[in-house]
Amino acid sequence: MANTTSNEAQVMLRMHDIHKSFGDLAVLKGIDVEVRRGEVLAIIGPSGSGKSTLLRCINKLETIDSGSIEIEGEFLADTDEHGAAEYADAAKTREILSHTGMVFQQFNLFPHMTVLENLIEAPIQVKGMKKAEILPYAKELLEKVGLADRADYYPSQLSGGQQQRVAIARALCMKPDIMLFDEPTSALDPELTGEVLKTMRELAEERMTMVVVTHEMAFAREAASQVIFMADGTIVEQGEPESFFAHPKEERTKAFLQNML
Repeated sequence: MANTTSNEAQVMLRMHDIHKSFGDLAVLKGIDVEVRRGEVLAIIGPSGSGKSTLLRCINKLETIDSGSIEIEGEFLADTDEHGAAEYADAAKTREILSHTGMVFQQFNLFPHMTVLENLIEAPIQVKGMKKAEILPYAKELLEKVGLADRADYYPSQLSGGQQQRVAIARALCMKPDIMLFDEPTSALDPELTGEVLKTMRELAEERMTMVVVTHEMAFAREAASQVIFMADGTIVEQGEPESFFAHPKEERTKAFLQNML
């Protein structure tokens, strides 16, 4: 298991009393989450429990109805006097969200660009970096994910596992402080899942702050510092992996784990 940080560690992400509905369907019902620097939070639970929606609220791919979201001490959203969520202005929002990187279920690579071009596009376009400035770091990241020899390949020439590792390297190329993963192995064949999880485990060992929505119980058990079990838009149980998996307290958690393990 990854080393847990001390209580003195900086809070990187704090979500308080998060509510989110789609029409009449309440998807998140008062969620509280706190992640400290260097921690890996694994979020597990059945389909439709609100896991991916919660993750997407962190970087405003979905907007919350009420509650507050704080990233590295800056408020992305807070509740106004009328009880509704109010977001920071556009410039502040961009600045706050520049501290996060996200890896999706689908790889979303630019098909007309090589692997290396995929990595350097955002730092050049979004951060205004020079190609010569970002190129060495991009190559270093490809080395890190075991794809240094694929720099000039196009996404269509790679396996799904390789594409997902490129997607991880691309997110890291923006030098985020928090990495978000939305079921990053769910679109992969089982034999390709291991290579992606290996990359993620290495990030965890390097103390990258991560929030991971996953159905990979072994990863949650081995790499996470905290595990949250969600069902029906609520957090049913939360704890450190060792006790969470060995001695779940809630019947709902026990039933879910029996099905998954």
